[in-house]
Amino acid sequence: MLRILFTIFSLFAFSFAKSPQNTIIIAVENEPLRLNPLFSEDHDSALALIFSGLTRFDENMNIRPDLAKSWTISKDGLVYEFDLRDDVFWHDGVKFSAEDVEFTLKSLLDKRLNAPTKVNFKDIKDVEILSDTKIKITLSRPFPAFLDALSMGMIPKHILQNKDLNKASFNQKPIGTGAFKVKAWKQGQYMELVANENFHLGEVKSKKLILKLIKDTKIAALELKSLNVDVALIDFESVNDFKNDKNFTVLMEKSADYRALMFNFNNEFLKDLNVRKALNHAVNKELIVKNLLHNIAVVANEPLQRSWAAYEGFKSQYNYDTKKANEYLQKAGFVKNADNFYEKDGKVLEFELYAMSNDPLRVALVNILVSDFNKIGVKAKGVAKPAGSFDYTKVDAFLVGWGSPYDPDFHTYRVFTSNADWNFGSYSDKKVDESLLKARNTLDKKLRKKEYQTFIKSLDENPPFVFIAYIDYPLAFNKNIKGIKTYTLGHHGVGFAYNAWEWSK
Repeated sequence: MLRILFTIFSLFAFSFAKSPQNTIIIAVENEPLRLNPLFSEDHDSALALIFSGLTRFDENMNIRPDLAKSWTISKDGLVYEFDLRDDVFWHDGVKFSAEDVEFTLKSLLDKRLNAPTKVNFKDIKDVEILSDTKIKITLSRPFPAFLDALSMGMIPKHILQNKDLNKASFNQKPIGTGAFKVKAWKQGQYMELVANENFHLGEVKSKKLILKLIKDTKIAALELKSLNVDVALIDFESVNDFKNDKNFTVLMEKSADYRALMFNFNNEFLKDLNVRKALNHAVNKELIVKNLLHNIAVVANEPLQRSWAAYEGFKSQYNYDTKKANEYLQKAGFVKNADNFYEKDGKVLEFELYAMSNDPLRVALVNILVSDFNKIGVKAKGVAKPAGSFDYTKVDAFLVGWGSPYDPDFHTYRVFTSNADWNFGSYSDKKVDESLLKARNTLDKKLRKKEYQTFIKSLDENPPFVFIAYIDYPLAFNKNIKGIKTYTLGHHGVGFAYNAWEWSK
């Protein structure tokens, strides 16, 4: 079956035969709808290659200068002053300046902009240009994640001023200051990037990159073996095969990327705390990690497990225990019917679990969860549909993926607080809201960590998800590729190409 898929894929995908010496072909799982960093959803690799932020991260996840060469922060955490580099040019040759920073940040404050990144900049009170290479940003309240947020790419004022950023043609033909320029983009197939000869961080060693869209890691592995691809995240089953092949190198990349089942609190059954506790106890996570994920993962108990804000020694109450699961369902007033399914007031306890059909891992996880739930008498049904073909806020339950290696605020505040943009399940908990807001606006790192501990405990007491596993990613590449470094990856393995400008072949 896999060979048939590969044949079909080869007929329709952009083919390069064996990649030429000056070109590195990278398999990527996702591509953005718009090549504009303001619309980033943390799913793709291209944006960080094309655009630069004021800050960047090194391989140890430490903040480093990028477009800004230095900065100062006031003691109250409200005023940031940045000294910008004076040797940066946009890909069209126009010089980068403080006006571009001002334009980018003010664009994020525009109510007409429909972008998920806005939440990280909502505390900006004022932006003041001090000179072409100096800018002052004042916040209305402390936001210790601000330097992390400023790693987002800046956009050019001279091109986008007075344009509707939501619809601008720039979003398909971008101009950045990053290591690579966009030469061609055939959506759904590939993106061709060429080296920026004026890159401010140094010489770009990889003169041409091809980002080849391959959604299935099994197909990516086959393309890698066929020498049609040079670098790829591969499927768990192929790891040993590549490790035993002298022509390839395999790096096991850790990630902050977890998988979980999201409950919709608008569902009459799933809003019941006892039902959600029962479903948490019904899932055998250890078995999933061992059999499905080949131990290239760890059991997930909470959303900050691979962050500096992780709750050391935390033990979730939800071990695999079908007896407890049944007890919670009975406590909720459900009884078994003649078909051995739980029901209450004549209504069978049943719901649907959705997964994106183009993500084989999520589909497999949903099938396992359906089986686990059915075993305890909950009538669950799996539904797989293409990404974007259904409304996440309308389905009963959805197999989500979240996680970021950056500041813990980024993947907690906008996911778990009431009415947040990415709170698709309508979860609401006062303790969670209070702790996340305090953690977001507290400068003291120890106090922030304490608030995140309160958040984690509250989340465990009133679960919006069944946390399943944190995934690690096997990165395989041809032995003739040099310069690849390990990195803590984000959602969908994003970040493995963070230093692609230093790669050579």
